Amino acid sequence: MRRLLILLLMLVVPAAMFAQGVTTAAFNGVVTDQKGNPLVGANVVAVHEPSGTRYGATTREDGWYNIPNVRVGGPYTITVSYLGYKEEKVTGIYLKLGEDRRVNFRLVETALPGEEVTVVAEENPIMSAARTGALTLVSEERIESLPTIQRSIQDFARLSPLIVGTNIGSSDNIGGVNVAGKSNRYNNIQVDGAILNDVFGLPASGTPGGQANAQPISLDAVQEFQVSVAPFDVRQSGFAGGLINIITRSGTNKFEGSAYYFGRNEDLVSDADTLGGKLSTFDEFQTGFRLGGPIVKNKAFFFVSGELKRRDDPLEVKFRGETGAIVFDLPTDSLQRIIDIVKNKFGYDPGGFDPFTRSTDDNKIFARVDINLSDRHRLTLRHNFVDASLDRGLTRSSSTFSLQSQLYEFLSTQNSTVAELTSTLGDNLANEARVSATFVRDKRDPKAQAFPQVEVFVDNKTVRFGVERFSQANKLDQDIIEFTDNLTYYRGNHIFTFGTHNEFYSFSNLFIQDFYGRYRYNSIADLENDRPSRFTYSYSLTGNPRQTADWSAYLLGFYAQDNWKVTNRLNVTYGVRLDVPIFPDNPFENPNFAAQFPGRHTSDVPSGNLMWAPRLGFNYAVDEARKTQIRGGVGVFTGRNPFVWLSNQYSNTGMDFARLDLRDPNLIPGLANRPTPGSPISGANPIQTTEINITDPDFKFPQALRTDIAVDHEVIPGYIGTVEFLYTKNINDIDYEDLNLGQPVGTAFDGRPLYRFQNVSSDFTRVLLLKNTSEGYQWDFTVQLEKLPGQGLIPGLTASLAYTLGEAKDVNSGRSSRAISNWQFNETVDPNNAQLGRSDFEIRHRLLATASYRFKYGNGFATTVSLFYEGRSGRPFNYIYNGDANGDGARFNDLAYIPASPDEIILQDGTWEELNAFIESREALRNARGRIIGRNADREPWVNQLDFRLLQDIPTVKGQKIQLSLDILNVLNLLSPNKWGLQKFMRFQSYSLFRFRGYDQDTGKPILSFFAPRKSNGEYQIFDTDNLLSRWQIQLGIRYTF
Repeated sequence: MRRLLILLLMLVVPAAMFAQGVTTAAFNGVVTDQKGNPLVGANVVAVHEPSGTRYGATTREDGWYNIPNVRVGGPYTITVSYLGYKEEKVTGIYLKLGEDRRVNFRLVETALPGEEVTVVAEENPIMSAARTGALTLVSEERIESLPTIQRSIQDFARLSPLIVGTNIGSSDNIGGVNVAGKSNRYNNIQVDGAILNDVFGLPASGTPGGQANAQPISLDAVQEFQVSVAPFDVRQSGFAGGLINIITRSGTNKFEGSAYYFGRNEDLVSDADTLGGKLSTFDEFQTGFRLGGPIVKNKAFFFVSGELKRRDDPLEVKFRGETGAIVFDLPTDSLQRIIDIVKNKFGYDPGGFDPFTRSTDDNKIFARVDINLSDRHRLTLRHNFVDASLDRGLTRSSSTFSLQSQLYEFLSTQNSTVAELTSTLGDNLANEARVSATFVRDKRDPKAQAFPQVEVFVDNKTVRFGVERFSQANKLDQDIIEFTDNLTYYRGNHIFTFGTHNEFYSFSNLFIQDFYGRYRYNSIADLENDRPSRFTYSYSLTGNPRQTADWSAYLLGFYAQDNWKVTNRLNVTYGVRLDVPIFPDNPFENPNFAAQFPGRHTSDVPSGNLMWAPRLGFNYAVDEARKTQIRGGVGVFTGRNPFVWLSNQYSNTGMDFARLDLRDPNLIPGLANRPTPGSPISGANPIQTTEINITDPDFKFPQALRTDIAVDHEVIPGYIGTVEFLYTKNINDIDYEDLNLGQPVGTAFDGRPLYRFQNVSSDFTRVLLLKNTSEGYQWDFTVQLEKLPGQGLIPGLTASLAYTLGEAKDVNSGRSSRAISNWQFNETVDPNNAQLGRSDFEIRHRLLATASYRFKYGNGFATTVSLFYEGRSGRPFNYIYNGDANGDGARFNDLAYIPASPDEIILQDGTWEELNAFIESREALRNARGRIIGRNADREPWVNQLDFRLLQDIPTVKGQKIQLSLDILNVLNLLSPNKWGLQKFMRFQSYSLFRFRGYDQDTGKPILSFFAPRKSNGEYQIFDTDNLLSRWQIQLGIRYTF
């Protein structure tokens, strides 16, 4: 039946797009005489002046014409001719990505052939009939003028009022973006219509190479892009968060190019004493070029770019008695003692604790060819190559310190090819066909000798050494093939669409956590005596010691749509989309599991579940001049599930790997007697400690119902004000349940349910079920004022000012790639019935301001000054127990009870006076006295970020120029290095308020330890400070353009 469904779906008619495309733009309009009567058969020609590319159409019986699938950019000239009438043309038209520009003509009769009327177009991409939902356009001009040090897509995506970056606490790593309070894993990024997501879902950036800190494409290869949150066009899918749609540069009839160099080092970074003084070795540079031009004039064009990035940055932590952004509160003597024990007793060098400089290599090549096969057919071929590596694995924070043996190198390679053919098949038909192939290869390469990861607890701190547990056997290959064919049919005032978009995935995932093993020791003395308290270990049961999870998936999409021009002022778009995920491969079936959990099977996959997405969008011009427009819509948006969540099932059936979690000292082999990787352990039954991951057969990819309503108004010429409200209600989001906990066995004093670990079956540890929930919502209210470039008062100014107020609630924010982590680190009262709470991704307030002004003077000289400001609420975070307060066998996921008086708890360590003082210092804790605190009840400090850019153009010869650039990141810190611009964050968005010791048998009160955080200048220091992002940084650059 499944194979029959696949065959039927593949035979469905090809897809359609309405006038504008995912990678292109379009023209439409009506040609009439002076009385308003339609002129049938008028000849309309649009010429892209830089390339000489011609696009043509003939008006239909109603006088309307459509010219689809045209190049983005310009300038364009549109000419209309009709026998007996003066020829008329409009010049200077520039098109934005996805824009369907309406250009109407009213021709005048004449007896003088050859006379013409010329009109210069005015640009206003906001006041457009094609605009419905929340959308931010990022033009080539904004990319070139606004401040950026990383030169990343994320740097410019933040221009949307609904987007927040995720690189907090990542020491300037390339992060992703959260859109409208949704997980970054729910976004879709596409370049030239092809997926640029890391569809497997591992890196925070959401893009291939993200774990190697690499950008997926050179910024110099990007022409422009748009950030869409609610596009009510059914062609746009693959996201429940937001869509970043990028198009690349192409060649023209003129040879044009550029070469550049950007660099910074430790001398261009703050050396504030409060951050530990001057950074040790830090150096970064990016250099590259771009070149485009004709292969055959007016017929074929090429564009190529190359970029190389090198970076060395320090990983610095201070120790007890020292001052710095991050202080690991142990003396170095303790670390040295651990090193000496491991060397002398176990014959292994665990590495040192000196400051470490990690390296990043990032190499990119991009090439594109555009061919005008005829006036009706155009072919585009392009390829993108990225090769990157990054030193990773060392965690050095205020609570955890990795010795250098934890280091590994992350290696990533991406090859992506796209071929696109656009065709005009007549005055009523147009087609766009696209096929793409993307191949991503990721691998972790440990730098130390093979050895288990070892954790030693010392004074409530953790010291780690050995090969990082998740990198001992870790490699991922991804192959992604896409096919889209789009057909557009014009009929009267309707544009009908019927379409398909299909994605085919193939994964080969080698992931054996604890392949060498992981040991835990409760003290340095226990390490010296080789008395581990816990040992986890995995080995293959298939005969292949490095067993991979090899599986495939298909995502087939079909849609139909009508874009209806109801009147000259009202446009309505309505349609429906169907997406169907297919999983042709089944995981191993575990008969023992099926017998103990009736109705559940490890081989079940959610294949063939239909996901419908109806949508309706509109745009209404209040007046004929379109000075005010009302726009919006309602529709269902279907995201693409991070496939790693499903891959968990293919590797955790109990038939592929034995996973040991030993806590009985009599069974744990000492470190000196550690097992050979891939071999079983005598006396340890792997069945009793095997984790099972399963997926509900009815599980569906993330889906949300999204409603948007907005009013745009031209306050004065060139200045557009917008008021917009966006509401999203979850239809299908993720939730996890540990079936092996069964029902609660009791209730704690504070009302939380109590569980018993392995309550249903002792043959398994966790039995984690991935399922859907419909709970959760997000809303955002935005007020924005935009100044368009080249228009109105102060023509040289481009600016934007926006404020957004938002709320986001969910059951599980899905922060991790592993089922066990998504379940056990979802801070809640009841882990199997997680309550609706504040999302990890909620940003309550966000103020955004940008401004760019270009001064022109002399003969080709110009100076551009630009500012970017973001002020926003800190991320929410939790107060939790360090320990297992509900008996589910998991630590760090139990929300803490906040006592109102000292007789409600038993303090084993610390005093009530110390605890009470700390509770009084935080509003969220004060408000939660006498109950379990809510999820994400507190917030990190407010964030202020001000960036500056200065560009100086110096003319040389024949229109060529040198451009000098100065970027300053975190200007506020430059003004006050010890106070302003500090990026403070809560690691893992959770604070361990108590060490949970158990319950008193007589009273039921919790036995707790409270360790008062250190104070500085009268304030408790519970946050880490990002050691690099908290400093002002300067980047210098030079570019030669010809």
